[in-house]
Amino acid sequence: MKRKTLIAIAALIPLVLIAIALISLPEPDFEVVAKGDGFELRRYAPFNVAQVRVSADFDQASSRAFEPLVNYIQGGNSGGRNLPMMAPVNQQPLTEVSETDWLVQFVMPKEYPMSYLPAPADARVSLHRLPPRLMAAKRYRGGWGEDRYREREADLLAAIAASGRSVIGAPIFARYNAPFVPGLLRRNEVLVEVADPAPPASVAE
Repeated sequence: MKRKTLIAIAALIPLVLIAIALISLPEPDFEVVAKGDGFELRRYAPFNVAQVRVSADFDQASSRAFEPLVNYIQGGNSGGRNLPMMAPVNQQPLTEVSETDWLVQFVMPKEYPMSYLPAPADARVSLHRLPPRLMAAKRYRGGWGEDRYREREADLLAAIAASGRSVIGAPIFARYNAPFVPGLLRRNEVLVEVADPAPPASVAE
C-alpha cells in the first residue's frame, strides 16, 4: 500500500509543477502599443525595484544576488516585514559592453509606494524607482543558459534595427518562474528600452 501511495505521489509531481508554472505572479503595469516583426512594444508605467550589484559571469550573477534579495523580502529590512514576490527577476549589465558587472532586480509590489517600502538591512540591497519606459520585448521558453539568451538577444536587436527604432539601454534578461519549474515551462524574455517618439503625456503609438 505504501508503495502504491508513493507511486501515486510521484505521478502527481509533474502535474503540480505544471500548475505552479501556470500561476502568474503580479507584474509591473504595461500597455502593448505595437507588435513588430519579432518583438512586442510595451509602454511601462513607473515601478519600484530592490536591486543588488554583483561582479560575476552571466550564469552566476543571479545566484550571487539571490540571497540578499530574498532576505530583504523575507524580513531582512528595517520593519522586519515580509513583502510579496512579483515577476520578473531582471538581470542587466551595468553598461552595454560589460560582461562581469550586473544589476539583478526584484520587482516590488506595485501597491506599495516607495515611502512604504522598508529600508534594506543589507547594505548590498538598494531601492530604486524606474521611470516610465518604452520597451521592446521578445518572449521565449526554455532554460536560463547564456547561449540560449544571447541568441534571442541578437534576434531582438536585429528586429529593432530593422524596424528603424533606436535602442537606448542595455538588454535585460527577465525571468518569470521559480528555478524548480521545468525549462520548457519557463517564461523568459529579453527586454530593451527603445527611444520613444511619442510626447511624454501620450500613451498612444
